[in-house]
Amino acid sequence: MTVRRRIMLLIVGTGLVSGFLFSGVVFYELVEQSFRLLDSMLEEEAYKVIELLKHEKGQPNLHIDDGYWIVIYDRQSSKVIFRSNLADFVRLPSVKPNSAVTIRDVVVNDASGKSKVEAFRLRAFPIFLGDKDYIVQVGRSLGKVEEEIRELVWGIPLGLIFSVLILILISHFVTGKILKPIGQMKDLARDISEKNLEQRLPVNEQGDEFNELALTINQMLDRLQYSFMRQRNFLFDTSHELKTPLATIRLAIGEICSSDIDSLSPSIRDNLLRLNHQVLRMERLVKDLLDMSSLETLSGLDLKPVHLTELLSALIEDYQLLSDARSITMEVNLPENLWVKGDEEKLRRAFSNLLDNAIKYNEDGGQIAIRAEREVAETVVIIKNTGPGVPEEDLPKVFDQFYRVEKSRSLDYGGSGLGLPIVKRIVELHRGKVDIESKPGVRTRVIVRLPGYNAR
Repeated sequence: MTVRRRIMLLIVGTGLVSGFLFSGVVFYELVEQSFRLLDSMLEEEAYKVIELLKHEKGQPNLHIDDGYWIVIYDRQSSKVIFRSNLADFVRLPSVKPNSAVTIRDVVVNDASGKSKVEAFRLRAFPIFLGDKDYIVQVGRSLGKVEEEIRELVWGIPLGLIFSVLILILISHFVTGKILKPIGQMKDLARDISEKNLEQRLPVNEQGDEFNELALTINQMLDRLQYSFMRQRNFLFDTSHELKTPLATIRLAIGEICSSDIDSLSPSIRDNLLRLNHQVLRMERLVKDLLDMSSLETLSGLDLKPVHLTELLSALIEDYQLLSDARSITMEVNLPENLWVKGDEEKLRRAFSNLLDNAIKYNEDGGQIAIRAEREVAETVVIIKNTGPGVPEEDLPKVFDQFYRVEKSRSLDYGGSGLGLPIVKRIVELHRGKVDIESKPGVRTRVIVRLPGYNAR
């Protein structure tokens, strides 16, 4: 779940709980207010009856609202001296003076003989007129109060649902505003890689938490850039320092092998040849390290028209002797006049690495197919070879530096794990793309796509 959704759920959940509690309090107060209002009306009706009794001098000739249930008792004789019209159809129990009760499931019979069940609110008031002591019981149906309560029961949930919808819209807008700086940081951080570590996140002057986060990320990028540059410089300096001693050793061994090799014992001769092989391998590794370091520091190339057909044809001719030595047939299908815009030497290095791999990791008597074609917006070069291939789980890693699919076989062939990374970097500098496909035990295919160019 995204942070935005979590914040929205928190806002909506908090609002819903607050609204539920507030609605509960409002519901309770409104219900109580309805009963208080009804009790006040009953009390007012009771005092009205008192006034009427005063004017009638205790005579039960009273005219009152038919909506009220009223019964007047003589407290001493317990004799009913007045009963309202509603009291003739409804039987309610007597209640203690100065008390109020709610009586439910009261059967009401009207003049037509129909009956219905209602609830009543009943109060009793003591009245003193002269030497007379009366008790006035006043009641009224709770039909309207219950109707109002039912409206509240439906209205409050509907109000809560409406409030939730409003909260969702508000929280979506608010979280979008709050998280907007985070989104901007994410987009900028996504574009920062080892090739542009100098970029930094913008820092505002508000001094809020987002500003502190941007400062922290920038400090982390400073440390990463420093470590990355130290590592790169270390590799470059080390490779450069090793270049001269290795060349000296190779020349010395070559001179010994060319002059005194026959006079040496077989064991020493084998050791010298093995040492010469390892020195040559180390020289190739150092050269690859220097090439990779120099390529990583480049941000662009001086692109010029390159006759790709001639370049590939020359490379194929150079590697023909190696393929013939292992009886590997080469099938070539190149257009006559295929041009690209790029750096000729770097393109030569990239395709040289691919052809070298196609022969090196092939089987004796195998096949290599080199094909190039011009498409609508790009030039595609495909180099396919038979052989053991690359396992599917290793395909995403073959362009990583120093990664080798089969360590033992790579050592036998002198592989350093930098050939394909160099190819990828060169193709990227040409704003192209390189992919590899493989079926283990069948074939491996490398596809290089370069931006199209028409020399005419």
